[in-house]
Amino acid sequence: MSLMGNYLSQFFIVVKLFISTFGTFTILVGAIIAIFRYCAYRFFHPTVNANLNNIRLDLARTIILGLEFFIASDVIETTITPDFQSLGILCVLVIIRTLLNFSLHKEVKELSMIPGSGVDYKDEKNK
Repeated sequence: MSLMGNYLSQFFIVVKLFISTFGTFTILVGAIIAIFRYCAYRFFHPTVNANLNNIRLDLARTIILGLEFFIASDVIETTITPDFQSLGILCVLVIIRTLLNFSLHKEVKELSMIPGSGVDYKDEKNK
């Protein structure tokens, strides 16, 4: 491998690590926020009109966003070292993200139909 190719490969490895770390950080922060919101609702202000469904859905959205970062980092890794294991991991992550996204979309739509649920759902197709 040439010197330029080696530097480029090292650069993409650092970028992949940064994006993967950012995805982990995103999920971690979302989980911590959900824990604090739940504790505030459950222990300090049980009479406040805080909706547990909103907490759960915000956490799910954060997890999906974190998975998007993982997919991006795995795409970069697959371009650097294109082997079947990397491609398999990428395929599994894409399938998981797609299933989570579908599930979240369905839950948000169902929850928005409950009167007083506090969940705001805007379907782009039905505007």
